[in-house]
Amino acid sequence: MVNLIIDDKQVTAPKDSTIYDAAKLNGIKIPILCHDKKLKPFGACRMCLVEVEQMKGRQIPACTTPITEGMIIRTATPEIIKARELVLELLLLNHPLDCPVCDKAGDCDLQNLTYDYKVDSNRFSDLKFQHEIDYNNPLIERDMNRCVLCGKCVRICDEIVSYGALTFIDRGIETKIGCEFEKKLDCEFCGSCISVCPVGSLLARPFKFKSRFWALTKHNSVCGYCGTGCNLTLGVKDNKVLTTVYDENQGFHKGQLCVRGRFGYQFINSDKRLTKPLIRKNGTLTESTWDEALELVAGRLKGGSAVAALATPRLTNEELVVFKKLLLDSVGTKNFDHAAGYAHAALTEGFARSFGTSASSASILDIQKSDLLLVIKTDSYETHPVVGFEVNMAVKNKGVKLSVLSDKRGKLSKLPHAQTLVHLPGSEVAVLNAIAKTIIDEKLVNTHAASVPGYAELEKALSAFSAEVVAAQCGLTAADIKKLATDYASAEKAMIIFPVGQAYTGHNADLASAVANLAILTGKYGKEGCGVLCLSEKNNSQGAVDMGFYAQNGGLNGLQILDACTDGTVKTLFVAGENPLTSYPNRSKVKKALEAVEFLIVTELFLTETAAMADVVLPVCSFAEKTGTFTSADRRVQYVKPAISKNSQLKTDFEVFSDLIVKLGGQSSSTPAVLFGEIAATTPGYTGMSHESLKSEGAFAAVSMKPAFVVPQATASVAAEAGKLALVTGSALYHSGTQSQYGEGPMHVCPEGYIELSRADASTYKIAENDLVTVSSAEGSMQLKAKVTPRMPVGVAFAPYHFTAAPINTIWSGAPVTLVSVAK
Repeated sequence: MVNLIIDDKQVTAPKDSTIYDAAKLNGIKIPILCHDKKLKPFGACRMCLVEVEQMKGRQIPACTTPITEGMIIRTATPEIIKARELVLELLLLNHPLDCPVCDKAGDCDLQNLTYDYKVDSNRFSDLKFQHEIDYNNPLIERDMNRCVLCGKCVRICDEIVSYGALTFIDRGIETKIGCEFEKKLDCEFCGSCISVCPVGSLLARPFKFKSRFWALTKHNSVCGYCGTGCNLTLGVKDNKVLTTVYDENQGFHKGQLCVRGRFGYQFINSDKRLTKPLIRKNGTLTESTWDEALELVAGRLKGGSAVAALATPRLTNEELVVFKKLLLDSVGTKNFDHAAGYAHAALTEGFARSFGTSASSASILDIQKSDLLLVIKTDSYETHPVVGFEVNMAVKNKGVKLSVLSDKRGKLSKLPHAQTLVHLPGSEVAVLNAIAKTIIDEKLVNTHAASVPGYAELEKALSAFSAEVVAAQCGLTAADIKKLATDYASAEKAMIIFPVGQAYTGHNADLASAVANLAILTGKYGKEGCGVLCLSEKNNSQGAVDMGFYAQNGGLNGLQILDACTDGTVKTLFVAGENPLTSYPNRSKVKKALEAVEFLIVTELFLTETAAMADVVLPVCSFAEKTGTFTSADRRVQYVKPAISKNSQLKTDFEVFSDLIVKLGGQSSSTPAVLFGEIAATTPGYTGMSHESLKSEGAFAAVSMKPAFVVPQATASVAAEAGKLALVTGSALYHSGTQSQYGEGPMHVCPEGYIELSRADASTYKIAENDLVTVSSAEGSMQLKAKVTPRMPVGVAFAPYHFTAAPINTIWSGAPVTLVSVAK
């Protein structure tokens, strides 16, 4: 720590602090416009000028000046006050005085500083800027007339998002922020630039003219989309969520959000929300009462093992547990699952046998503490963008090496010095096995690895996976595989990241065990900056696993449940928040199952395709209307509470399941808080937690590991066929599952499904950007718009799976790779 004096106050601060940091740490306010704690110091605005006695009283910027032992600093001398007033006068010289109609009023740093320093006149005069306002972007409005050139938007887009959509243009008094070659803003639409803009130059269009900031009540919550577990603040007025509010101190991500978290909140107050229970009468869903609907459902649940259930991992931990109690204790069935029964296999089967626990051995916080990151599939950025931001910062700011193993290139491939190995689709496990064999052959194995159970069996099984043999099968070179193995094993700290989800059927138990083998062989687990991080798809996917809501002890898994519906073994199916008709593989098979089952019950926010086929539909609450906990992909347990009051006609899933337990003669927990007490007492890693203790920051559930080597089964690469492409499915950057279809923001920028092709394949088939093409497989045919990009390898195509209007499961059976033909 460094000792210094600020405004006659003896203080201490870490030695790497700037004057601004030291002052803020000790409760001394220094005004500033161009600073954000996530960004590198810039010193553009000059509002933070201070005097340092050792520098002969010169005025220096506090945000860029490092502290030294014994420094004597004054932050508010008359000369400093005059300097700041002058800066404000100059900023206001060309700035439009349109505060009454500016959406930033009440949250504008320039407005607040002008008030604080009583700058009510200007000694200078000049013409106001007349830049054209950019209204073309669906989410971000740009008015450069209000810009104060703090540069935060440019820097956050470069340093954290690593997109570089904005830059400084021109010089001197003509300097402005814009896009290269004066183009319109076309970016990832994460809204990071809006969050850090200190004035009204960048505005969120969905929020424009909805409310003044001072009229909003702010409610802390946890994002309801992917498994990253981002904290967010919801801005509420008149019991409606109108926006998300930026807070640089919030969460590990310091308020940073992706397009889904920042702009995908509209589904909470959507007019399309269900508001009353529906019962099918004479073939038509008609409005009913809760009493009638629950009585009917309770009667149909008296079927024992002829009842099955599918749940979304977007339910809270408490809701999953009470649902499980309903099924096991009141109904008497073990047939329940989530995520189609396979999207959690990496955890429940792979990690369970390799690490002895169904959880990741690393956390998101380890990313920037590592020396080398090995990312399996570039889709990790699309599935979990804020984790992608962490990777960006690790590589660009911390010098962390990045290796990517993927079936296509992507955003992560563009990072400085990133090494991307593009293999044939479906061959990930074979390549990982070849890396493991190289580590053994080159004697790069950790000294304790040989004593881990299964070592001899693994070494023997890997004999068929030499780098030369696998390279020939997977489209790589042996040298690339060997270098990747050497780099990973030689790094002092290395970490592996891979996504899972319903569109990634190949990211299964075998892939999880294959990456776990690498970590165990090299001893890179159980310590800072090391381990394996499985990026679970939904906001509570890890929680669903921790709560045990998946097929066990002879129960049917997700896909088996659908088969049992078709053959009549399952007569009543309870679907809680899932939309299998769109998100499960093989649409025709799913539809046949839903048509065949005698009675279908659905709890939902919207009348989805699956809900439209139900016999009873029960309207339930969103994450913003309920109390409970979510567990993120890295096992961070976080408390959520209602940001708005629920419609009196709605029930939470907790209330629905509890009411059914009572109707079936059981007794349910009175509140989610009471039930979480049971969870904490019985769930490994949750000991000592409570709703009260989790309210501020949440807590990590401890992970206890018992490593063992497992021989992963590698599938053969799909053989190419003349005139056909290898289709791989996955997530689009702007969407998460099917829920994001109901968020206006994501749909503004990515409103429909598409098929992504390489330029070479597009040329071969004479396909241009946005052409409507027919895509056919053995399962069926559908029409999609073409997207032509340089990232796709020749012979490979990609399609996201989120869209009800263009369900990719029409042509996708669930195989990791599907051969398709494409024609205009």
